[in-house]
Amino acid sequence: MESSMSSHWRAEEVIGGNRKALQALRELISFPLIYSHEARKLGLKWPRGLLLHGPPGAGKTSLVHAVVRESDAHLTLISPHSVHREYAGESEKFLREAFSQASSHTSSGKPSVIFIDEIDAICPPRDSRREQESRIVSQLLILMDGGKPSPKPCPHVVVVASTNRMHAIDPALRRSGRFDTEIEVTTPSEEERLQILELYSKEFHLDHSVDLKAVASSCNGYVGADLEALCREAFMAARRRSSFGAKNGGISVVSDDWKHARSVVPPSITRGVTVEVPKVSWEDIGGLKDLKKKLQQAVEWPIKHAAAFSRLGISPVRGVLLHGPPGCSKTTLAKAAAHAAEAAFFSLSGADMYSMYVGEGEALIRSIFQRARLAAPSIIFFDEADVVATKRSGGGNSQSNTTVGERLLSTLLTEMDGLEQAKGILVLAATNRPNAIDAALMRPGRFDMVLYVPPPDLEGREEILCVHTRRMKLADDVNLRRIAEDTDLFTGAELAGLCIEAGMVALREDISATAVFDHHFWTARKSLNPALTQSQLDVYALFMKKS
Repeated sequence: MESSMSSHWRAEEVIGGNRKALQALRELISFPLIYSHEARKLGLKWPRGLLLHGPPGAGKTSLVHAVVRESDAHLTLISPHSVHREYAGESEKFLREAFSQASSHTSSGKPSVIFIDEIDAICPPRDSRREQESRIVSQLLILMDGGKPSPKPCPHVVVVASTNRMHAIDPALRRSGRFDTEIEVTTPSEEERLQILELYSKEFHLDHSVDLKAVASSCNGYVGADLEALCREAFMAARRRSSFGAKNGGISVVSDDWKHARSVVPPSITRGVTVEVPKVSWEDIGGLKDLKKKLQQAVEWPIKHAAAFSRLGISPVRGVLLHGPPGCSKTTLAKAAAHAAEAAFFSLSGADMYSMYVGEGEALIRSIFQRARLAAPSIIFFDEADVVATKRSGGGNSQSNTTVGERLLSTLLTEMDGLEQAKGILVLAATNRPNAIDAALMRPGRFDMVLYVPPPDLEGREEILCVHTRRMKLADDVNLRRIAEDTDLFTGAELAGLCIEAGMVALREDISATAVFDHHFWTARKSLNPALTQSQLDVYALFMKKS
């Protein structure tokens, strides 16, 4: 593929962000020609290979095409469907012809680039015992080394490959002399997302109310392909809003179009895993003022005030464990914290991690942590954490379920230790059996903060009753304060059930009822009793003293 573009064209005109990868590609493709005299004088050998890796849609292929166009180089493309052939020997022949064709184009004095897309599908590890794939890997190794039966190596021929599965490539390719450099094409930062949005929306008529910087800041975890789809969906939303006869120039994209696009186009990194975007706010949780304040400081501050933490050299909290009786809003608190922080929310329960196949639960945990790093800022929430983080036994039958739990716990410990180098990731866990949690998780650096979520006090119960009755039609004689005084030891879930039952009592009395009266609440109260006892609360208080 020859390029006739003039030399002043720059890759930045079509590519946003990825400066490190752009620079590495320019050095690989252009520098051998620009500094050929200096290299001969100093006896330098230029690198011949570059491996780009990163999540799908991050722009690896687009980067290569842009730099090839900028450098006016010849491009030879090798893809999995073009390499894999029906008969033995045809794949190796195709590779030899591709390298020979690339070398033949260097006679014009221009660089020649061989681009191997999805190299993991072409060159998997040779211990897979598939003869054809082993032969393809061996042939590519010979060609990259410049030995027979390959053509004579030329300094203007370079090999660039891309993959989103680094572990699935034969290790022999990843040494110096073959793929000398490995560059990660990561998910774009907020500044890079703004550049990409500006590129894709430069032809749009943006309304004066649109703040692209705010749109970019709200798109955590979006890769370049996602942002392109976001711009397309925002334009289509504006088109549907406008009259069908309007021309492109008459369509104005407003803020609501971007909000709609975000609801339709989620980040591709989070697809295929249990991801939830919670809509719970702090106002939906009654009481617990001190606890909500501590959670805000642990979850929101490191994300919204990252510069302040960096300025003072403070490391944010890595993990928060919420423990308390069932029904005391532990899960709701975690969702509200994620919503307030505008973070991606990954929710896992014990049932998700136990599988009939050995190693599947551990792979799920590793996958969740990997995606959370890419989608940062993000929160990983383990509901019923005692199932995955249960105390390890001193020994026992290796075939028992306990051993499965120990493997899950070991994976969780390893991943949480890896968060020291990650930014914008917090692990939240909730349990009603804190004594069952393994002690290794309770040290600083893992669960730095352990918070007790108690049953609500009198003020908290009144607030909870107000929250759950704000959409109900209450009669003037309803006294929520008096109901709160008579519901000692009731949890938030039980108070919500009390409000629902009061409404049902009103309907049983008269299906055409228009309001819920005070006596309906007291009728419902007589049929409900708290599940908690004072002795159970004493057990939680004892754990707090230990921790």
